[in-house]
Amino acid sequence: MRSISGRMIAPALAIALVLSGCGNKEAERAAAAEAAAQAARETQIADALSAILPSMAADASVMAWDGTMLKEGTGPYTCMPTPPHQREAGLVSPMCMDGPWLEWAKAWENREEFSITSVGVSYMLAGDSGASNINPYDTEPTDDNQWVVEGPHLMIIVPDTSLLEGIPTDPQNGGPYVMWKGTPYAHVMVPLEIPATRGGEDPVADALSAANPSMAADAGVMDWEGKMLKEGSGPYTCMPTPPMLQGTAPMCMDGPWMNWAQAWMKRENPSVDRLGISYMLAGDEGSSNIDPFAEGPTDDNQWIVEGPHIMVLVPDPALLEGIPTDPANGGPYVMWKGTPYAHVMVPVAD
Repeated sequence: MRSISGRMIAPALAIALVLSGCGNKEAERAAAAEAAAQAARETQIADALSAILPSMAADASVMAWDGTMLKEGTGPYTCMPTPPHQREAGLVSPMCMDGPWLEWAKAWENREEFSITSVGVSYMLAGDSGASNINPYDTEPTDDNQWVVEGPHLMIIVPDTSLLEGIPTDPQNGGPYVMWKGTPYAHVMVPLEIPATRGGEDPVADALSAANPSMAADAGVMDWEGKMLKEGSGPYTCMPTPPMLQGTAPMCMDGPWMNWAQAWMKRENPSVDRLGISYMLAGDEGSSNIDPFAEGPTDDNQWIVEGPHIMVLVPDPALLEGIPTDPANGGPYVMWKGTPYAHVMVPVAD
C-alpha cells in the first residue's frame, strides 16, 4: 500500500508544482501589467502637471481625456495630459484648466457648442508642439492653416466672444492673439517669457522689464505724467513703477488697461468695453488686495507681494464671479473686488 500511495502521490505533486508555477507566472504577468499601467498613469500625470506652476501642482487634479481621474485634487484646477491624437503624433500640449475651461475642453472634444458665465484661465506652461491658428482640429501644418508652435503661455476664454474684438489674430504680433476666431472655441493666447533681469533705475528699462521680451521692441513707454519716453508701433504701452508705490511695479498695458490706468490715477471710474490684458513680468513689491490706493501694509488691508504675473480686465465684474479673491489660493484671484478697478491677477511664476 505504501508503494502504491507513493506512486500516486508523486504525479499529483508534480501536477501541483506545475499548476503552482503557472499561477506564479500569471501573478507575475498581472503584476507586470499593473506596474506598466501605473507607470503610464504617472507619465500622464507628470505630463499634465508640467503645464502648471509647481506651487499649484499639489492641489491640482489630473484627468485623462476619457474622463478617468488619474489624481484627485482639492484646488480649482484640473490638468489634462497631451490629447491622445496629438501624443500619437509626437506632439506635446498638456493643459491645466479651471471650471470654464473644462466646459470648453468637453465641448471641443465632442465638437459641440458650450456655454460659460465667467472668465476662464488655462495654463500651458510646457508650451505645445504645434496647432493651426485657424482650424481647431488640424493635426499637422498645411499651406494655409497658419500652423504655430507656441512656447509657455496662458489661454483666456470669455462668455461673449465680442469681448475679444480688437485683439490681434496674428501670432507674430509680439503679444496676445486670438486663436480659432469665428469658431465656438475662440480664445486668447497669451505668450509668456519671463525677463532674465529687472530694469533698474532707468524708467524705460524699468517699464520694459514688465513686458514679454517679444513685445519690448514695438512697445511704447510713457511715464505716469503722460510723457512719451519711447515711441512704439505695437498695441502695448509700458509704464515704469508708479511714483506713489514702493519698490518695483512696472506694467505693460493694452488699450483697455491704458483707460483703466488713467482712471485709476484720477480716481475715476474706468471705461472698458472689451477684454484687457496687462503684463507685470517683473512682479511687484507690494499692494493691498482690498484698497486700490493703499501705499503700505496695514493690519487689515491684505498686503500682497506678487511675483511675475499678468492681469485680466473685463467690462462687467459679474464675469469675475467664481474666481477666488484669496491670493494664497494657488492660482488666479480677483484683486480690488467691489471697486471700479477690480481685475484678475494671474501668477505665471513661483
